[in-house]
Amino acid sequence: VSLALVVLAAFAAWRLADGGREPAVAVPSAEMHTPRPAAPPATPDQRASVQPAEPVTAPATLPVVAVVAAGDIVDPAIEDATRLFMRHLVDTMARFDDLLVVKTPGAMPRPEDGADYVLTLNTVRAGDRVEGFVRLSAAKDGRIVWTTSGERSLAAVSDGAELRELAQRLAIRLAQPFGILHADLRLATLPPAISCIYQALNVRRHMKAEDHLAARNCLDALVARDPEFHPAWSHLALLTVDEYVSGLNARSGSPLDRALAAAVNAVRLAPTSARANQAMMEAQFLRGMTEEALKSGHAAMTRNPYDPDIMADLGARYVQLGRAEEGLPLLERAVALSDGRPSWYDAFLYLAAYLTGANKLADNQAALLKAEETPIALVARAVASAAAGDRVDLDEARRRLGQVEPLFALDARLYLARKGFSQAVSDRILAAMGQAGLPPP
Repeated sequence: VSLALVVLAAFAAWRLADGGREPAVAVPSAEMHTPRPAAPPATPDQRASVQPAEPVTAPATLPVVAVVAAGDIVDPAIEDATRLFMRHLVDTMARFDDLLVVKTPGAMPRPEDGADYVLTLNTVRAGDRVEGFVRLSAAKDGRIVWTTSGERSLAAVSDGAELRELAQRLAIRLAQPFGILHADLRLATLPPAISCIYQALNVRRHMKAEDHLAARNCLDALVARDPEFHPAWSHLALLTVDEYVSGLNARSGSPLDRALAAAVNAVRLAPTSARANQAMMEAQFLRGMTEEALKSGHAAMTRNPYDPDIMADLGARYVQLGRAEEGLPLLERAVALSDGRPSWYDAFLYLAAYLTGANKLADNQAALLKAEETPIALVARAVASAAAGDRVDLDEARRRLGQVEPLFALDARLYLARKGFSQAVSDRILAAMGQAGLPPP
């Protein structure tokens, strides 16, 4: 079994529609489009040294989770419900590109069978109620990673639509980029390929230069060793976008060209990959290829309508384009689904609420950003502080933003343009921050 996306299961409740038919996506050309403002040339001391990456000695693989039903189920109704639940769980998890769904309805798998994690589902009938118990454990040593339980009426578990919702809710909670499985893997000693992917995901959480460089070096070595491993190309494209947008570890040459090339590789290797299409959206958007970018974003959503990171990314693009009313529901859903989310989800949800006049939601989001210091969170925090009349926190947010993003202190409008904000939205943000009229903090 080739190793890729992972699986899990549990009882919870949430509603999501099926992804629908997957449209064909062509890899577009960058011709006849106006790129975003170019980055100033990097001086020698600003350029990231091309450090030798650690050698990748093993084939590129990703974690495997085996999903099994524990014990003998003698009740036909419960057996049918369990089978249907597991099928929806596996089908949902197959949409995530960073894991491989493995279903093993037989005996408990052993580590030598290739599973990294085992998710066991145990169902017990008590009168007209059904109790479900779920345990996620490490296959190698049996360490219990996570457990949950739930209870439903027999009528509820006999309802195919409700079972599907339960399976989808659990799949999202465990397998999303910043979910339960990710949290466990983040603390583990991982094989090279898995380590590269999770390092790259963690860059999106904190946006630290040292994390970015380590993840990029890791991915460079991985694609050199295994150029057919499409998840590496997707994450390399996303990291290269960060190189341009935030000036992280700038290398010579055009980061926009390199980001698009990596995204093209990912899409060509895996046309139905949601993450590859997300990477394509990012690369296209910063080249000014707005319609193509939105098309790629919607293709990513169609392929995996359960991934909060894709929802938030597409929603953020709508906010930057001045179409916040279209981005708001995507960002609201992404935030609701992702407890371990990066702060930029909340920052863009604040901006969407602020720009659409959803004042109560904006106030709630502003409270979550008070202690955040990632660049986009500082932008949202400054706007929120200005809106609340808090001059002290406004000055502090502007001061910190100028420290972590020197371009903001030099030319705030160019800085926002580099981030992808349209002129109209940049004008509203800068006017709200008082950047045009206030003296530097």
